[in-house]
Amino acid sequence: AMNFADKAFQSTWRRLVLIQVLLLIVTVAISLLLKGYELNFAGALIYGGAVSIVSTLINAWRIRIATEMAADSAALSMVELYKGLILRMVVVMALLAIGFYIKLQPAALIIGFVVAHIGYLFARPVGTAKRRVG
Repeated sequence: AMNFADKAFQSTWRRLVLIQVLLLIVTVAISLLLKGYELNFAGALIYGGAVSIVSTLINAWRIRIATEMAADSAALSMVELYKGLILRMVVVMALLAIGFYIKLQPAALIIGFVVAHIGYLFARPVGTAKRRVG
């Protein structure tokens, strides 16, 4: 049985990944319309977006571990958060380096990464109130 916090956590991360995927699909569709069917560009966009989504999944996994450890030790929980941050950075840098190494179009790769990362701006945690504007 999952408690509310677990359910909220899970649906927040699911929604974030869904938003990232949708932003990426829209970006790829726009690129195909504007650039014609230049599949090298579209492929690099998808790869860049996938790197961002992998980063999100690692983040969710590490935050889950840190949260579980928080019950025992706040210090260990912080260590887990930092380990997760470092792991994410290393994985993202490695995946981006591989993308450049296999000669994906650099601009498209970075655009895909950034567009998917913008998903964080739209993914409001579940259980929080909508922000009022004005």
